[in-house]
Amino acid sequence: MKKETITEVEDRFTSLKPSELNEQEKRSIVTLATKVLAFKFRAGRVLSSPEETRTYLRLKLADYRNEVFGCLFLNNRHRVIAVRELFQGTIDGASVHPRVVVQQALEVNAAAMVFFHNHPSGAPRSA
Repeated sequence: MKKETITEVEDRFTSLKPSELNEQEKRSIVTLATKVLAFKFRAGRVLSSPEETRTYLRLKLADYRNEVFGCLFLNNRHRVIAVRELFQGTIDGASVHPRVVVQQALEVNAAAMVFFHNHPSGAPRSA
């Protein structure tokens, strides 16, 4: 059996339509997509556009049932040093402690950060 590259697998799955899949297949694809994106955003990867970053984070956070707050830590050339989920909350909120965020940034010697959090309720604004 021929081994496929990540790009070949990604290309094969992009042609699928959600209506053609059952729930288990949809979850499997999200899991696979998350793994592909984790590989793409491994340490040393340059963040080349906001759209690329947004796509990665949307897929990373797609299946979360509770709010999380995290950070992409970058060096001075905007290469990814680390991706960390720093806080987990409930379905409608997560407490964030700035001191912990700063400690984590100093720990990895980050020059820049991209913060992220999700809205598992689907509402883009707080209530």
